[in-house]
Amino acid sequence: MSSSFAKKLADSDAHVRDKAFVAVSKWLAGRESLDELDARKLWRGLFYSFWHADGRATQLDVADKMGALMHALNREVAMSYAWACMWTMRTEWSGIDKHRMDKFCLLSRRVLHHALRFAGERRWDSTERLREVLADGVFGDATHGIGFKLHVAETFLREVDAVCKGESGLEMDDGEARAGAPTPIPSSALATLLMVFVRAMETEESQVLLRRIREDVFEPLCDPSRATENPRAARLTPSGLKTLCETAISLGARDGVEDVCRENLYELHGMLKRGANKITKDAEARGVDPEAEDIEAASPPKKKKKAKKNGVATPADDSADKKTKKKKEKKMKRAASDGASEDELKKREKKRRKKERRLAKEASAAAAERAENEDANDAPKTKKKKAKTSPNDDTRDGSKMVAMRALVDRGNSASPTPSLDSLDSPSMSPRTRRLMWNDDGITYSAPDARAPINTAKGKRNLRMTPTKTIFRPIHGKTYSAPPKSTKSRLSHGGGKKRAAESFF
Repeated sequence: MSSSFAKKLADSDAHVRDKAFVAVSKWLAGRESLDELDARKLWRGLFYSFWHADGRATQLDVADKMGALMHALNREVAMSYAWACMWTMRTEWSGIDKHRMDKFCLLSRRVLHHALRFAGERRWDSTERLREVLADGVFGDATHGIGFKLHVAETFLREVDAVCKGESGLEMDDGEARAGAPTPIPSSALATLLMVFVRAMETEESQVLLRRIREDVFEPLCDPSRATENPRAARLTPSGLKTLCETAISLGARDGVEDVCRENLYELHGMLKRGANKITKDAEARGVDPEAEDIEAASPPKKKKKAKKNGVATPADDSADKKTKKKKEKKMKRAASDGASEDELKKREKKRRKKERRLAKEASAAAAERAENEDANDAPKTKKKKAKTSPNDDTRDGSKMVAMRALVDRGNSASPTPSLDSLDSPSMSPRTRRLMWNDDGITYSAPDARAPINTAKGKRNLRMTPTKTIFRPIHGKTYSAPPKSTKSRLSHGGGKKRAAESFF
């Protein structure tokens, strides 16, 4: 291709530019292939031709013509044409001033829209080739064209939906632009195109771009309500989501991937996995096959419910529904008369339920308190019965029996089990007295004792132990029997202090 085409396309005269564009269209239509250098030269001229287009109506018309030119070309030439457009936009994006940014965003959207429609009209058989065009043209260089990449990520899914619905996606001044026939995209073809963005997340280090790809490209496809709200919109089946999910986790686990890219790929993996589960559960709840491409065809016909009356199945009447509707109408009328809205009614119902739960808790607490009072009233009777039992009875305290068995096992196994009354015997050894003093379960006096430690009894004994003898060894050299008294051995007995040797 000679550079004369590019010069005429970039001419300041509008008539020269229009004639050059017609000549370029005929030249491209007669070619079987288009090499990379010629495509770049061509689009350098088209870029500056659109630069000179002034006025909103002129810009809309020229942008749509440049994009629609692909439909008159064969597949290889059309894909090379689209690739050269993406490459030129990426390299020239940083040189576009703020006054011309909107119209070049329009041009990139129109070329992307017609590239998708070109693949859709041919039953998406060129999806793999279009994926290569987007991967190399848009994300081929990670250091340039961040603004263009953000724009493509923002508008990609909208343009795919417009192609699937048969919309033009462009409103001209004299009406909507020419729209094509609806061409729904299969889930496998959409997953192939979306693989471009998953692989771009491995190399692009811009946190803004990574978040834009997640939120504008993948997040809407993970919403189960997308298929129900608009059945013609592009959607991914759970299997397609799982394919992208596996690709994201495998790319994130590679060596040499930047931390920001790895974190975003792992986050994308979790989002796609949750989306697949949600779509599956929603489809099963509606009785639809989650892997079905056409939601309308997969929806089962609604069946009328049947109710049994006297053992015979009859068509169910709408009496229950009518009652429910009447109740709702009464509530709404009551709210309207009181000046309350539906939200206020919900708040009132919530307060009423909360009050019922509080009253139920108070009733249960009152019942428990009455039961405790009854047990307290029966407690004196139980004490009296316990007082009648003899100290040598088999119902004595279990911890004391454990301590006595420990003494027998550690001493002479042939000796009988010591009695609790033998604690005051002068013949009791110091070791035996020490173990018997601890037999209330204050500590584990012997390794064979398994009774639980009773700290309450220990504190009581320490309080009742004479202060002057608390640190004296309990196995004193001399021993004298305590005076006979009705009080406990550990009490002071009328305020008189005992000698240290007579403590036991």
